[in-house]
Amino acid sequence: MNNRPPIITPALLNRAFVYSGVARFARLYLAQPSPLFEQLEGYADLATLLGLPTGDWDQAVARLAQHAPELPGPFGQLLRDYQLQLHEWFVLALCGETEASHLLNLALAELQSPGAAPRPGLHLLEVMAQALFDAPLPPLALPSHRLVRAGILEINGDGPLPTRQLTLPPELWALLCGDSTPWSGTRPLLPGNAALPGDLKRQLPLLASQLRQGVVRVVVLRGNPQAGLAAAAALAAELGLLAIEVDQDVWEQRPVLATACHYGSWLPLLLINLGPGERFSPSRTQLHQTPLLLVCGHDGTVAANDALEITLPTLNRDERLTAWREALSEQIPESMAEQALVDGPTIQALAERIRFSSAHHDEPPGAHHLRAARAQFGSERLRLLAQPVTRHVEADGLILPTEIQTQFDELVQRCQRRERLWQGLGASLADPSPGVRALFAGESGAGKTLAASRLATVLGAPLFRVDLAAVMNKYIGESEKNLGRVLDEAAALDAILLMDEADTLFGRRSEGKEGGERYANMLTNFLLTRIENHPGIVLLTSNSRNRIDTAFSRRFDAIIEFPLPGVEERYRLWRSHLGKRAPNEQTCRLLASYSDLAGGHIRNIVLNAAALSPQPPESPLAATHLLEALRAEYRKLGRTLPPQLEHLPG
Repeated sequence: MNNRPPIITPALLNRAFVYSGVARFARLYLAQPSPLFEQLEGYADLATLLGLPTGDWDQAVARLAQHAPELPGPFGQLLRDYQLQLHEWFVLALCGETEASHLLNLALAELQSPGAAPRPGLHLLEVMAQALFDAPLPPLALPSHRLVRAGILEINGDGPLPTRQLTLPPELWALLCGDSTPWSGTRPLLPGNAALPGDLKRQLPLLASQLRQGVVRVVVLRGNPQAGLAAAAALAAELGLLAIEVDQDVWEQRPVLATACHYGSWLPLLLINLGPGERFSPSRTQLHQTPLLLVCGHDGTVAANDALEITLPTLNRDERLTAWREALSEQIPESMAEQALVDGPTIQALAERIRFSSAHHDEPPGAHHLRAARAQFGSERLRLLAQPVTRHVEADGLILPTEIQTQFDELVQRCQRRERLWQGLGASLADPSPGVRALFAGESGAGKTLAASRLATVLGAPLFRVDLAAVMNKYIGESEKNLGRVLDEAAALDAILLMDEADTLFGRRSEGKEGGERYANMLTNFLLTRIENHPGIVLLTSNSRNRIDTAFSRRFDAIIEFPLPGVEERYRLWRSHLGKRAPNEQTCRLLASYSDLAGGHIRNIVLNAAALSPQPPESPLAATHLLEALRAEYRKLGRTLPPQLEHLPG
């Protein structure tokens, strides 16, 4: 037979304390207490739990006072933090157990009849404190009580103070009684296997020490949100805490959550979306309870004197290669480490897609699997303000004059070497950035977008065209916020951004003093700075480089002007577009010689001719169908078909 005494947990002790106190109070103040109160005391008698004679309230309370300083867990810590007296402890436990015990709800309803309030009223608490502990607890003193000021206890109601009720958030009571389940609106972040940059890992012990000492209360992690979450989880582990992501509105609407973090050994983290000029001010009351982590982009300001900002460093080439090999559990080509300048969490997510694709095709993971995985990964975030361009362009699909082709090849080399370009260079380049900015200028149809697709194909990178109409917003500040969001998302994915008709935003700035003109100039200045600091590849297109503000010229790493194709380029364009359906050589030469059109127009003509042709796909296109498509394209341009093309041979 097992006669060992029960283990006295804070939850068991609190219930016995409340049940016994309420039962004793009923005997003192009710003429005929109902059997409900005997049931309360029989269910959990404090004296019996503490090894004393049943019902001996005075000795039980004296013994309880001895237990208080050594009570374990979060509840014991709260008693010590606030140095609660026995009557304050009882009030706290009564409010907490009211949220957990239906039996106690019935007892309170009887004690507070005829009002039958479901929670303890301030007048009842005053009388109970005096009767059970000979301690004053006037209602007027409760609003300034330290437990109320901390948000642990709340006064509800709008009548006179004695008629109001004292409550305690049920989630907080569950936590104080040992239930560490994160609250609604929060998500635990367990330390994962995502690779962290060595520079960041070396900072973690010092940062954890500053948080422990209270030197720093707010840590701002700027960069990719997923990398920020991984860094937060690692920092929390360094502190021996559990990082929890908290919805910003939940954090702001429930100040008591900061108290829960303190007693639950949680480290709260907020993902905040700040635009240029916006600021976030953490609550000083909450920071008194717990340090706070913030993950955000590069814009906006965090207003806190004891904040430390960290721009999340990137993985270097060797760290990315190690991360890829750990994620895929095998040797992979070293080129994969150079193909995408992404962080550890992104590598893990891409690796899952690569494993599936390579297993499906029964082949080892390779660079082509990475290109396929990157084509769709994360695009749902960028699609809000940009559109993916998925065209795959081989070398023979981009027809350029020799000089322009050379310039384009040099741009490709710059992009391929952008990470290690700075190695061995001088001190003036001590702050390297892998960003590349290029301007493609030329008339519509000259091949600017095709060249961007070719660059993306060579680099194996996703390409997104920015919809400037979607980005621009009539409300001041929203345009900068949208563009900042686009740049942050592109940086996280190492995606190429293509900004068509960039002179809309990057055109010559005016010297006007009107509000709209001043705002336009401010927007341009913001974009110049953000794009210059952007770590990825940005391509801007314009119908004429003269429309772009000259102040931006030095910020371009390359400016390529796409001229209208000459005869030889047009011949190659016709051949490239017609493929196996090309007519005879004479017709192709004639088209190249006299159809002074850009590649985009040639594309339209070939597609229209193919649509008109009833012949099977392997048959050459008839001259009559090409001629009809030519006339239609010239009509669209408001021009007359050259007479030399009126009678195509074939």
